[in-house]
Amino acid sequence: MPMSQQKIHVHTHTGKDGMVHLDIPLGVVNQDVDLIISYATTDESSPADEELAEILAQAKPSSDLSEYRGTVNLTEEPLAYQQKVRDEW
Repeated sequence: MPMSQQKIHVHTHTGKDGMVHLDIPLGVVNQDVDLIISYATTDESSPADEELAEILAQAKPSSDLSEYRGTVNLTEEPLAYQQKVRDEW
């Protein structure tokens, strides 16, 4: 069955809940409809960008583990140990 494709451009505003509610009259009654939704924001930044910046600002700095270099005494070759442990699963 051939599909008739139409394009509809809607400019809307998100509410405080970050949701967009669309009421689009299609003139199509009692039929299945496939919708493809894409969106673009007018701002350079989005709430996700701001949330990520806040998380990064509160993140702890990475740990410097170089002080522990050479302090672990291995009794086995690391790859042999890893293979042995995996074989136990």
